[in-house]
Amino acid sequence: MGRKFFVGGNWKCNGTGEEVKKIVSTLNAGEVPSTDVVEVVVSPPFVFLPLVKNTLRPDFHVAAQNCWVKKGGAFTGEISAEMLVNLDIPWVILGHSERRLLLNESNEFVGDKVAYALSKGLKVIACVGETLEQRESGSTMEVVAAQTRAIADKVSNWANVVLAYEPVWAIGTGKVATPAQAQEVRDTFLLIEFMFISINWTLICCFVSL
Repeated sequence: MGRKFFVGGNWKCNGTGEEVKKIVSTLNAGEVPSTDVVEVVVSPPFVFLPLVKNTLRPDFHVAAQNCWVKKGGAFTGEISAEMLVNLDIPWVILGHSERRLLLNESNEFVGDKVAYALSKGLKVIACVGETLEQRESGSTMEVVAAQTRAIADKVSNWANVVLAYEPVWAIGTGKVATPAQAQEVRDTFLLIEFMFISINWTLICCFVSL
């Protein structure tokens, strides 16, 4: 059975308590199709997770923006998967381009994080995508395939994973990713599935960042 249409919103490191309340109020008043058709997930900063979860309409879900690769301990500033489960947060974003580029998270490290989060009962939005330099060098498919394969090497059951294609090259560059370019990358996913792994690819993922 195919996955329903998926819409995710990443709020990144933005917002105050009052601003978050206004955003939630706007979301609560929005009109969306039946939950049989679409799944909506929003991802506020960690400090606002309880506020959003407690005030957001029940047919929308909440995701954390990251979690640590293993059980908690002496890892200052990190958030463990166990903490998110304790807060009853169902989703987490992993492999976001900003963490890959700014914090040097490797493909293998992201794969480990995805596997650990899944093992603790979280659902994962796993981000993949290429930079402008990588796209202009013609290595889009190679990059996205490597990112996906690093996750596939650690994950056998993809039922609770959504792959979110993030065209990093179109963020802040003035360039726009077209539907055809996104479809091109999805075709690469299909080839990866055919050659290596079994994934539920009948999803369409719309992932928006603030």
